[in-house]
Amino acid sequence: MENKPTQNQGKLYRFNRVKRKHIEKLAGALSVLILLVVFGLISLFLIVFPRSTESQIEKRKLATFPKFSFSSYFSGEFTKNVAEFYDDTVPFRDSFKTAGYNFKSIFGLHTADEVKIVGAKEINKNNPKPVETSKPSAESKPSETSKETSKQESAVSQTPQESKAETSQMGEADYTVENGIIVVNHNGHYRALELLGGGTGDTYVEALNNFHRDLGDSVQIYSMIAPLASEYYLPNNYSGFSINQKECFDSIASRLDDGIVSIDIDTVLAQHTAEDIYFRTDHHWTPLGAYYAAQKFAQVANLDFKELSTYQKNDIEGFVGTMYAFTEDPHINNDPETFTYYVPSNMDKCTTEHYDTAFTNMSEWDFFVDVGDPQHNAYLTFMGGDEQVVRVKTNVKNGRKLAIVKDSYGNAIPGYLFGSYEEIYVIDMRYFDLNLVNFVKEQKITDLLFTMVAYSALGENAGKLDVLRTQ
Repeated sequence: MENKPTQNQGKLYRFNRVKRKHIEKLAGALSVLILLVVFGLISLFLIVFPRSTESQIEKRKLATFPKFSFSSYFSGEFTKNVAEFYDDTVPFRDSFKTAGYNFKSIFGLHTADEVKIVGAKEINKNNPKPVETSKPSAESKPSETSKETSKQESAVSQTPQESKAETSQMGEADYTVENGIIVVNHNGHYRALELLGGGTGDTYVEALNNFHRDLGDSVQIYSMIAPLASEYYLPNNYSGFSINQKECFDSIASRLDDGIVSIDIDTVLAQHTAEDIYFRTDHHWTPLGAYYAAQKFAQVANLDFKELSTYQKNDIEGFVGTMYAFTEDPHINNDPETFTYYVPSNMDKCTTEHYDTAFTNMSEWDFFVDVGDPQHNAYLTFMGGDEQVVRVKTNVKNGRKLAIVKDSYGNAIPGYLFGSYEEIYVIDMRYFDLNLVNFVKEQKITDLLFTMVAYSALGENAGKLDVLRTQ
């Protein structure tokens, strides 16, 4: 016999159904109200708080509000740039990015191009070939903020060869691969390393040979290419993913004209790998590494050269460089290092002139400068950045004048030569508006040094050298 609900049970059922609908409506209204409040607070936050203008993490100036024009409006470019401006300049941008990086680390979240490898050799399933360096182009023309260093030197992609594993200080090490950069955990510290896929160096060789033919033997030309840190610190269990840079530099040297002097600093630096010659958190060598390179250059060029003990040592604690932005790895941010630079003893007898890239509008200020937020921008200590031409007049009287053509690696070199030359001109290969051949002749330069990291010599930056010669 079927049990039928009583009258009271029916009333209770209808009451509960009505009550449930009211609760659902109330919950829906409350959800909408909460969303409106959240969006309202977010909108108020975006309106009231000042928008970010630069990113210390990414080492760049952020987007600026676009200038209106009818052509840009009707083409859609204006509205696109407005959207980019609001997206790029969120208040407290760096703080939110750091929180996001730490959140990913805590919960084990990774982007599609990352792979975690511990104690075993694997390849990224999304990229079965050895990892090439594919990052923000650090030595291509950067934004105003990151005059020094926000720029990773842009390389050409070739098939990787075996690296110089015999000089590695890492042995077998635990590591991760983040956005094409290896992050190594070794002896309780984290080090980020760029990989070098290769390159012929043909453009670099042709440019220097052309300079030699244009200038003749009246100007001595030097070539000094700096290796990446991965030449020495790449774990042996990942050695096949970056080339032997020494072999590449030797190949370049063999193809330069006889009148050009090649300086092998790869071998010199290999003798000092137990010292802090490369940063762990930045893509540059340290001022100490640059010292050993400058010392070798002075020896080859037959110059007077001061011992490091005669310099004033200065430390900036808590330095975290470009590799945090490139890897988004919180281990790098949470493992800062000391930025140590050296000021020559004759600094008070030298004058430093800063010019624009057309060698006009001179202003006189220090070579070593105090920078805002040195914990992130310490490498700007040298001249304040790249987008300028700098002339240093020293108290040396030997008739020799040096022009340094460089990328940001070269910024750390000039200070070690203030006791070696009467005048030193510092020219960034990316920021010079004059014809370099004419400039060298007009300034009566005796020595012309091309010094840059491997990425610039092997990559697209090398093409800028012949532009300097012909513009």
